[in-house]
Amino acid sequence: GTYDQAKTTLISQGWMSDGPAAHITASGIAGLASASTSTPADVVKTRLMNQAGGSHEYKGIGDAVSSILREEGPLALYKGFVPVFWRKLIWCTCFFFTYEQLRVAI
Repeated sequence: GTYDQAKTTLISQGWMSDGPAAHITASGIAGLASASTSTPADVVKTRLMNQAGGSHEYKGIGDAVSSILREEGPLALYKGFVPVFWRKLIWCTCFFFTYEQLRVAI
């Protein structure tokens, strides 16, 4: 996954040694990748869910994506990115740091 690739690259390129700093940095990279790829899908899903039971602005996923891009521009797919990024950064850091500590201990 992204975490393993980031950790391997950080260590093999000599940018960091294998330890907590490398684990936290790789976790941050994984969190950024996760937020970057999931936020557009979350925006589209939210728009589609918000129209349930009311007027239907979008006919489906493809229509929603094309309408958002056409009317609001590509950055509209990243609305809410900052809180999503921070949530994923905190989660990935806690998860992978704990994982690495447990892996060493077991």
